[in-house]
Amino acid sequence: MEHIRAFLRAFTPRRRAVYLIGVVLLACGIALNTKTDLGVAPILSVAFVLSELSGIPFSLMSFFYYCFLILLQLLLLGRRFEQIQWLQLAASFLTSFFIGVFSRLIPAAEGLPLRIAVLLLAILLTGTGIILSVGARFVPNPGDGMANAIALRSGKSLGFSKNLLDMVSFLIALSLGLLFRGRLLGVGAGTVVTMLLTGRVVALLQKPVLRLAGLEEKEQ
Repeated sequence: MEHIRAFLRAFTPRRRAVYLIGVVLLACGIALNTKTDLGVAPILSVAFVLSELSGIPFSLMSFFYYCFLILLQLLLLGRRFEQIQWLQLAASFLTSFFIGVFSRLIPAAEGLPLRIAVLLLAILLTGTGIILSVGARFVPNPGDGMANAIALRSGKSLGFSKNLLDMVSFLIALSLGLLFRGRLLGVGAGTVVTMLLTGRVVALLQKPVLRLAGLEEKEQ
């Protein structure tokens, strides 16, 4: 516990503010993605399908799914799972809370041109949210934590592990929709576009966004 308290003391007010802004933008991007009817982001595609099948609100199901990913990390890493990583529960709660807020406030996009525009905006906000939340150097989002756990366990690169996790999530969501509803639920062209473009947004905007936030890359 002392290790966790020391970590939180080092989490300066500036970094707290940047992290919170990052979480808000990330949650807004995720919520916007669900309003396009083109397919949600891969990492939460399973949570979205389970929400549709069960009737449980997407924000609450996202929290449950994030908790599941944290438990999977614990199983994969065993003793290598550091106590500080339990703070991912707080990150999960914050992200899920704001997903719920934005899901209630944002209406569904009507018409293909508007859906495409909303999808691109969602990708931009998601990428920016990732940059800020990671740049603040708090515990990772459980999706990123899971990708890191796969990388540590398998010896593969983090990029490979992230792509693998996205692909497995996509296939599980696809299978669940076809099995229980006989059609696609939550996955589609937008899921693939999100998977391909979000990383590019992060790569292109990382330096200017961190500079604007007062967190120069050299501090990371």
